[in-house]
Amino acid sequence: MTGISSLGIGSGLDVRGLVDQLVAAERAPQGNRINRNQERLETQVSALGQVRSLLSSFQQKVAELAGAGSFQKTTANSSNSQAVGVSAVKGAETGNFDIQVDRLAQAQSTASGVFSSRDSAVGTGSLTFRFGTVESDEEGNVTGLNQNGDRATRTIDIDPGNNTLQGIRDAVNGADIGVRANIVNDGTGERLVFSSTESGAANGFLVDADGDGLDRLAFNENSTESVRTRVGSDAELTVDGLAITRSSNTIDDLIDGVTLTLKQTTEAPAEINVNTDNSGARSSIEGFVEAFNTLQSELTKLTRFDPETEKAGPLNGNALVRNITNQIRNTLTSPVDALDGRSVRSMADIGILTRRDGGMELNADRLTAALERDPEAVAALFSPTGILEGSGMSFESARSATQSGQFAVSASELATRGRYNGGAVAGFPVAIEDGDNSFRVTVDGTRSQTLELRPGTYDSPDALARALQSLINGDANLRDAERNVSVTFDTETNGFVVRSERFGSESSVSFSNVAAGLQNATGLGAGESLAGSDVQGTINGQEAEGFGQFLTGLSGPAEGLKVKVPGPETGDLGTMIFSGGIMGDLNGLLDGLLRSEGSLRNVTNSLNGQLQRLEGDKERLDRRMAQVEARYIAQFSAMDSMVAQMNETSQFLTQQLGQLQNQRR
Repeated sequence: MTGISSLGIGSGLDVRGLVDQLVAAERAPQGNRINRNQERLETQVSALGQVRSLLSSFQQKVAELAGAGSFQKTTANSSNSQAVGVSAVKGAETGNFDIQVDRLAQAQSTASGVFSSRDSAVGTGSLTFRFGTVESDEEGNVTGLNQNGDRATRTIDIDPGNNTLQGIRDAVNGADIGVRANIVNDGTGERLVFSSTESGAANGFLVDADGDGLDRLAFNENSTESVRTRVGSDAELTVDGLAITRSSNTIDDLIDGVTLTLKQTTEAPAEINVNTDNSGARSSIEGFVEAFNTLQSELTKLTRFDPETEKAGPLNGNALVRNITNQIRNTLTSPVDALDGRSVRSMADIGILTRRDGGMELNADRLTAALERDPEAVAALFSPTGILEGSGMSFESARSATQSGQFAVSASELATRGRYNGGAVAGFPVAIEDGDNSFRVTVDGTRSQTLELRPGTYDSPDALARALQSLINGDANLRDAERNVSVTFDTETNGFVVRSERFGSESSVSFSNVAAGLQNATGLGAGESLAGSDVQGTINGQEAEGFGQFLTGLSGPAEGLKVKVPGPETGDLGTMIFSGGIMGDLNGLLDGLLRSEGSLRNVTNSLNGQLQRLEGDKERLDRRMAQVEARYIAQFSAMDSMVAQMNETSQFLTQQLGQLQNQRR
């Protein structure tokens, strides 16, 4: 009997097809169930991805509003912008102002003697720049300097590596001392031109030369070659009939929050208009409402059931999405408790109203009225804001631990600056001799280099105080550490007082290595150092941490609330209202939903876990169906073999019967 080489050959049946159909029929119930579940879960995962994307886009608008601060903007316009430019920051003083420019401020310039070449050697030593109002006689000769105590004296060292005009120019410009240097050929030769980078009479300067060959660059009482090419002068203007002078053509201390830029003199006043603009607030809030409505609409599509089509959204009945929607709506509609007593406490108070379909709409008139009525409270609705009800303090910052609320603030002691009280001075004028004028000073823990006061006669305490202040603040060590002092003269003690510009317990001033002659003349080195102290007080009735002029809450609802207390009053300063803002709360909610361990991610991970288990079910079904297929093949193979044998037997018998019939014939 011949062997069977393929299924169905023996029987003539489509055994392969029969096996496939039987396996498919047996696979169908469980396979269809797995496929339906897989399709359902994949649709939900995709829909939750849409929810995540929608929440992320919405959070961008929320974060924008949370960091917006005050929504009000201030606009400023000039009727003659070619002569008087104007700009204003939010919260600037509003009103109309008439400004006439009578003279522009200008910066002083000096020109050295003539040199044949810009790269020929000049000399070595040092150039010292002293700043202030240059005094001169009718012929323009320098007679003295009314020193500007706010401008540090600066010294530039000149050595063989930079002792040409070009090298000195680069050294001055590289030191950034408030003087710009250029080389100009006036037709007779090369001149080194020094120009103050700041305009105004008090920002003039003298140049003292110490060393060989540098005297041609000097500009002082004894110089013979350098000349003043431009006198430093103040701007002169008339504001609403009041005569004003300023050292700069850029003026930011005349009208609160307004910067004026003087460009030309005028024959008639320019009218300056400063007004409050609420259009930015309306635009920002309208953008938020639109973003919320987009989120609401898309979430509704994902969760709704359409009775007409009898089709449900992929997240219909999803408890998580329903909970997210409720949390967002509750956050937006809840009043801010910290604003209790203010005319604005909730979104409804500024015109954000909830529609019947769950969306929002903005009443622009109500928003405008709220901004005019209480702009601080409107800002506090949206972003972290401190509102002062009192005086002698200001809101600085808050931490994430700070809770919204109303906190009483009290100061028992104000912060002080470290100072040095010098010994009594015999009287003025004071003569400082050459070679007996050195000292060192330590400010806030940073020690200066050895300093030398310029020899000469100081006619008044103010003149000597300005010279000391400029000298100390010009020291490289102190400048690099951002340490500064102020020097005044106390008429009660007849001594100089040197104060650190820093407040608090880390503030101090002390003198050392004071030359005997300088100590006798100024009292420095013969006095006492007094360390500064930190502000002391309470926030919300609890002791607060004092550091410099800042009080910070240590515990409870006010933890992390930082308030600046500059004084001058102590005692009960009033109430600091802190609101984290609805947008801050909403941003925190969205952060919690979107972070890697948030509920949205957890649900998505759970669905992905179910999908992985379905993949395992598929693999197990495949293995079982492979076994079923093998069994069917074995059974059909046996059947096929038997049919083949029977066919062979039938053929043999047929042949034998045929032969018998032939024999009978």
